[in-house]
Amino acid sequence: MRSDGDMEGITIDTITPAVSQEELFGHRRCYMGISLDNPVFQNDFLWALLEWATGHFDHCLIVVGDYLRRFNETMLNGLEGIRAEQAAEAVGDQFLQREGDLLSRFSSDKMTVIRWKPCLESDEYARARNTLAHLYNANEKFRAAVQRDAHSFVKRQQKHNQSFAVDEVEAIHLSSQYLLEEIAVFSALSEKGWTVELYPGPELDVLVDVARGLYDGIPVGLRKRINVELRGYREKG
Repeated sequence: MRSDGDMEGITIDTITPAVSQEELFGHRRCYMGISLDNPVFQNDFLWALLEWATGHFDHCLIVVGDYLRRFNETMLNGLEGIRAEQAAEAVGDQFLQREGDLLSRFSSDKMTVIRWKPCLESDEYARARNTLAHLYNANEKFRAAVQRDAHSFVKRQQKHNQSFAVDEVEAIHLSSQYLLEEIAVFSALSEKGWTVELYPGPELDVLVDVARGLYDGIPVGLRKRINVELRGYREKG
């Protein structure tokens, strides 16, 4: 599987909110969202992430963020409606085909793989999404925080010379809707007992603010959630 003498190692960078590792690992389940546009979710690094997750928790839920990408398909490629949905889910199909052998190496009692769209069908998600929509409309500080994260995404794409099919105002609106849906799913998963999220990258600034208790009326799942930022490194095999 590995072509050289190096291997990927994984370590904890940041825990938000700050809790001890003893408290963190007192939770025996975790989840990891797969961002399909993030190149770390493939090959050696994906293997290292999954080994670390299943080695430190009894069970890990892998959430493939395919249907969520429909916002990106509209923003970047000008696709709308069913065409955006189909294009987004096709990227999920490609990921599962490419990494299927790797994923199958983990037993079902240690890891479960699900796709994004079913996450939108629970009562927990509906409640969280409605609560966040109200908060976004009513709380200027929360709305500004979401839009700052959305703007950061747009600027990162522009820095990498990514062209947009919509103007910047619409891009920030679509990115904000992406974030609200993503955060609502995080809340729903937390309500269902998946309180620990693992991700190989920094937490959203708006969720750091949530963890600090800056906003009233936050969905219950977000108040219980713990984010673990993981960092990879190369070590000699």
